[in-house]
Amino acid sequence: MKTFPIIAILFLFAGASFSDQLYSKNKQANKLYKNGEYNEALKLYDDMAVEAPNEPKIKMNKGSAHAQLGDLDKAEEAYNSAAAGLKDKKALADLYYNLGNIKYLQGEQLAAKQDKGASEKYKAALENYCKSLDLRPRDKDTKWNLQLANAKMKQMQNQQNQNNKDDKNKDDKQNKQNKKDQNNQDQNNQDKNKDQNKDQNNKDQKKDEQNKDNKQDKNNDQQKQNAGNDQNKQQKPEPTPQQQKQEDMKKDEAKKLIELYSDDEHDLNKKPEKAGVIGERKGEKDW
Repeated sequence: MKTFPIIAILFLFAGASFSDQLYSKNKQANKLYKNGEYNEALKLYDDMAVEAPNEPKIKMNKGSAHAQLGDLDKAEEAYNSAAAGLKDKKALADLYYNLGNIKYLQGEQLAAKQDKGASEKYKAALENYCKSLDLRPRDKDTKWNLQLANAKMKQMQNQQNQNNKDDKNKDDKQNKQNKKDQNNQDQNNQDKNKDQNKDQNNKDQKKDEQNKDNKQDKNNDQQKQNAGNDQNKQQKPEPTPQQQKQEDMKKDEAKKLIELYSDDEHDLNKKPEKAGVIGERKGEKDW
């Protein structure tokens, strides 16, 4: 991949002394940059950005220094800030090329983490390389980097398709296993219910047999009791003529007593017909 280019800036300000100072600083910063002393170069670019905040080429060189130091986010920010003010086609072609490189490197970082966002970064790199080629169609480095970005995109897409296929196979396998487990569970439940029904039938049968035995025992007890009553009834001795006579006399006396008390109760409130009957008081006057 082509390195991030820097620009030798020619300042056209009204004050020659000020322009000369900025040009001198930029030349010194560019020299440090080419020697790999990126931190020192960045300090000078920062000083120049304060002195000439509207100069887009200083922002672009500052972005290149950030990129070489590995701070891709700050580099992208500096390039995007410079893009709005650049009119020079060559400088603008370099800027889009550098932005393409930034996006490509961001894609590499995400791909190393197996992050799906890497594909979007490679796509953005491809788009910036195309913008650069629109301004500089014969640049071989840009064409080469564009092919790299395109190959990465295809690789990511193939990997994504393979992952989707693996996920589908994994899901299908899991679904089959779940179905198998469910069938086994259903069979176990059926067997369990069958055993429970069998146990319940055995209990019911045993209960019926017990009830039948209890009923038979009860019938046997009742038959024994009835047989005992019949035996007692048969064994009771017949009364003698004397006992029968006494028994008849008791019945007659009881009958007479009942009739006597019945008459007395009927006549309790009647006035006696004769004086001197039992219960009448003599020598007393009626009031």
